[in-house]
Amino acid sequence: MQEDIPSIDKKKSMMDERMKNIEKNMEKIKHKIVIISGKGGVGKTTVAVNLAISLASVGLRIGILDVDITGPNVLKMLGVNPEIKPRVEPGANKFYPVNGPLNIKVMSMAFLTQSSDEPVIWRGPMKMGAVRQFLGDAIWGELDYLVCDLPPGTSDEILDILQLIPDENVIIVSTPQEVALMDARKTIKMAQIMKRNVLGIIENMSGFKCPKCGEFIEIFGSGGAEKAAKDFKIQLLGKIPFETEIGQQGDQGLPFTLKYPDSESGKAFKMVVNRTREIIEK
Repeated sequence: MQEDIPSIDKKKSMMDERMKNIEKNMEKIKHKIVIISGKGGVGKTTVAVNLAISLASVGLRIGILDVDITGPNVLKMLGVNPEIKPRVEPGANKFYPVNGPLNIKVMSMAFLTQSSDEPVIWRGPMKMGAVRQFLGDAIWGELDYLVCDLPPGTSDEILDILQLIPDENVIIVSTPQEVALMDARKTIKMAQIMKRNVLGIIENMSGFKCPKCGEFIEIFGSGGAEKAAKDFKIQLLGKIPFETEIGQQGDQGLPFTLKYPDSESGKAFKMVVNRTREIIEK
């Protein structure tokens, strides 16, 4: 039994090899975007998925990595069947991400669970190990953009991604609520402390236009994202209004930027994408 346990030297060698693989993989990807938020429920995954779709729709080579190990939702929102398993490269301990809509390369913990109801009950080191496998053992190939959807907060997976991809571009997602902005500001500060390039902040659910009377209602307040952007000297990438169709399309696995490109949210999101590309590709 003792012989089956890897020695410390062997474990170190495996870790070193994976780190080299991560570096090689990232060199083949032109731009990396990390989507983070201080708290859950602000629409971070919605932003990540629709950003990937928008970029792929203009012919760019896109990958999306679901880094939320214990709560992966990217597959659901993209309409990718989790029963499709990543293809393994024989004899190489490597695997290929699954092809999603518009040939987006997709990797998520949801591929590795038995069902959508199965919880991933892991401590930090195991989650971090999975993140490193997704970055280093997956064969991403040549990409124009890799979009990483991270869980909320400022620990474990977030910290690992920020350390492993030094040339990443960070986008913060928040709602106008003060409680969401409080947490978003902590996330901005974390990225800046780690000397990462913070592209800017997106204000999601930024008001609601009544479909009957046309009145615009600021459900969660206003002005918080602008103030955070000013305080931290980052850009306000855009405001995406609240529309019921966004949630519905996410549940149906059809991103709203494909289904409703001419909606208020669709137009606002297009501006966010254009501004993001302009900053990154300049």
